[in-house]
Amino acid sequence: MDRAHTTALVVDDDVCVRALLSDLLLEEGFDVTQASNGFSGLRVATETRPQVILLDLMLPEVSGVDVLRELRQHQATRDAAIVIVSGNTEVLSAPQLAEADAVVAKPFDINVLIATVHQVLAHARHQASEVAPVAPASAHHDGSRRSRLPATLRRTRGRPL
Repeated sequence: MDRAHTTALVVDDDVCVRALLSDLLLEEGFDVTQASNGFSGLRVATETRPQVILLDLMLPEVSGVDVLRELRQHQATRDAAIVIVSGNTEVLSAPQLAEADAVVAKPFDINVLIATVHQVLAHARHQASEVAPVAPASAHHDGSRRSRLPATLRRTRGRPL
C-alpha cells in the first residue's frame, strides 16, 4: 500500500497519547496533524480532510461521540476512516459503534493499532474505488423498457434504434 501523502489526524486530549500516536503514524509514513479537543478536531478534520482519524471518546469541549457523529454527517469528512482509540468504549451505543470503522481499546498493543489503521484505510480506499451501480431503464406504463434519450441519441451497436 502506498502511504506517501496519506494524511492522518490524531484527536486526543492526553498530550502523551497524542504524541505517541502521532509518532507511530509518522514512522509509518503518514502526514499527521493533531487536535487536543473535540472542537479543534472537527475544525482540523474539515480543513485538512484526513484519510484516517484516530479519535478518543473522552474529550473536552465536544465529546468524541459527538465528534464521530459530526464527522460522519459532514461531506468533507464522511468518507474518512475513523478508528476510535479509547479506554471508554462502553459509552458507545450500537448505532454509534457502527459509525466507526474500528475500535482499539486503551491500553493498546502498538502492532494491533498499526494493523488496524492499515486495514481501515485499505477498506476505505476500496469503498472509494467502487463504482455506483447503474439503475436499469424504468418500465413505461405499457410494460416496455424504452429509453428516455431522444431518438437521435439512442443507438444499438452504432446504429439508431
